[in-house]
Amino acid sequence: MAGYDPSLSGQAATDANNARKPFFLQYGWTSGFRYFGNDFNNKYNALQIIVEKRFANGLSFNTNYTFQHAVADLDGGTHAYDPAANYGPNDNYRNHVFIFTQVYQLPFGKGKKFAGNAGRAADLLIGGWELNGTTNFSSGLPFTPSLKSCHASSDTGPCRPDKVGSIKDGTRSGDPNATGYWYQPTTVQLLTAGQSDGPWAQPAVDTFGNIGRNSLRGPRYFDTDLSLFKNFSITERAKAQFQFQFYNIFNHVNLANPDGCVDCGSGGKITGIAANSQLRSLTYGFKLTF
Repeated sequence: MAGYDPSLSGQAATDANNARKPFFLQYGWTSGFRYFGNDFNNKYNALQIIVEKRFANGLSFNTNYTFQHAVADLDGGTHAYDPAANYGPNDNYRNHVFIFTQVYQLPFGKGKKFAGNAGRAADLLIGGWELNGTTNFSSGLPFTPSLKSCHASSDTGPCRPDKVGSIKDGTRSGDPNATGYWYQPTTVQLLTAGQSDGPWAQPAVDTFGNIGRNSLRGPRYFDTDLSLFKNFSITERAKAQFQFQFYNIFNHVNLANPDGCVDCGSGGKITGIAANSQLRSLTYGFKLTF
């Protein structure tokens, strides 16, 4: 198609402009149109194992283990010309997830293995106890290394550094608010294209960093919740239950992901706890059914 001719004006210029539109000559169509396509790619693969066992005397457990890998495209404005730039692990998945649950109706009291002939008063004291627990042990969530500024190398697209050496763990001791607690950051800000410090570098001009999206992993997750129930009968139809529930009974602190800016003063710091986690707490209640 011929380019725009500045010597044309008025209707001639309009006709020349329309002639360059792909559907005008065939249909007289000059308006824009929307395009829909299968342009993004998502993959999920997993190995899942479930082991369940029920014992005599009211004891049972269930164990679930999942080894999974999930990757997806993130648009970020680069997909049309470089799909690989923002292709990487999903934000919210953990490679390994192990969950163990158990239910144990303690074998004491009337009709149980121990003190099965207990009288009503004794049964109210030692019978009807139930201990339940859930333990979750999982690997860390992914996060993306970034730079404080990419103006030295590019003015658009993802702002990520080049990986030019082995990324060492941070101190992993003391205060997680300390710089470099989780991973090794730079000691200076990377201000010029190609400048490097430690395992990180500012990319070359007009290039994206070679470190992938969500290529590093944060702290692991560990939590155990326990509950203790006391069941007893008031009458033949009326039942009652005391409930004591302990969340995060070991009071393990599940840290959130660190600051991923490798050349910021906050690089590697962790300033919060993981989503949906909490410190140890106790709740109790009473339930009556009739």
